[in-house]
Amino acid sequence: MALRPKLEFYRLKLITKDHEYKTFRDFAIEELYQRRPSSNAQIMNKLFEHFMNQLVTEKAKDRRIKKQLKLIKTSSNKHLNNRPVLDVRRNIIYGVINGGRFGRDGMMSDSSADTEDASAFGKNKTILRYYYFLLYLPLDHNEGCFIIHSNSKEETITDMFKVYVSRLFQGENYRRPALLMFCPESFQREFENEAIIKSVEFGNTYLDDVYTAEGMHSYSQRYDVKIEIVPREGNISLNEKSRLIHLLRQLGFARNRQNTEMLTGFESKKMTLNSPLSKSNRTFDFDDENLNIIPVVYLEGRINHYNDDDTPEFNELNQLCQNLFQYEVLPEIRPDLFI
Repeated sequence: MALRPKLEFYRLKLITKDHEYKTFRDFAIEELYQRRPSSNAQIMNKLFEHFMNQLVTEKAKDRRIKKQLKLIKTSSNKHLNNRPVLDVRRNIIYGVINGGRFGRDGMMSDSSADTEDASAFGKNKTILRYYYFLLYLPLDHNEGCFIIHSNSKEETITDMFKVYVSRLFQGENYRRPALLMFCPESFQREFENEAIIKSVEFGNTYLDDVYTAEGMHSYSQRYDVKIEIVPREGNISLNEKSRLIHLLRQLGFARNRQNTEMLTGFESKKMTLNSPLSKSNRTFDFDDENLNIIPVVYLEGRINHYNDDDTPEFNELNQLCQNLFQYEVLPEIRPDLFI
């Protein structure tokens, strides 16, 4: 498979200019209505209209990252039947959206090897692909979330989707919402059970004074010191990291005979892990006990069917994400609903 589709998870929290607690219902009433609506269904439909209508405005386009979101409503969109829809009861919007990069000159040609026919497209043309998302906007709370699928590091609209959502929920009385990447605890446990420690790196910067031979002048020089520790015999599971941490607490860096600095006191501490699930190495920051792990959730092994362009089959992906939202994400971000 050329692409490696994955899921990314973000929390979305409203922030008012006066720091007052406001829900998504409050946002809709204050920013989108001229009069107070009579039902939750009306409010959710207004939020859905807000999301969809802004796709044809500059809010869905960013010239800095040169990406754009759209929904093409013609037969050119081969996944139009998976277009975004609203689930009023669960306060979610979900479906397949179009998006991609613009700002590059290029040509489009037939894939036949013997043809030289091509048509040029300019920097004003956007190459649109297909991406699934699920957006949760609880009317009774100030914090929602979204799940978005991406295909690879190069082919992703996650950065543009974040920009778009933050613009949607900024208004006269609201600042741009806070967005925080997270990962459901079940995926974190899965990663931790499989991950192998490949190396640990410590880094520090030192400032030394160097004097001239005459002793009249001096200049300061900064040095970056990095120390890497690599297990050589056998794999160390992340679940056994306490063994490694115990060793690291005993190791130090001797700057001179009078001064030895323990490695655990270094400013930068990074651990490189490998997991059979991700099939790649990833590096995480850590303190003496904790790793700041947000594992990548690849779809390989989680869904069975793919489209002919290597994107996931969107009906199956939707079912996966609906289940993840209901049974993994929602209990984690809204524990008050499960008391």
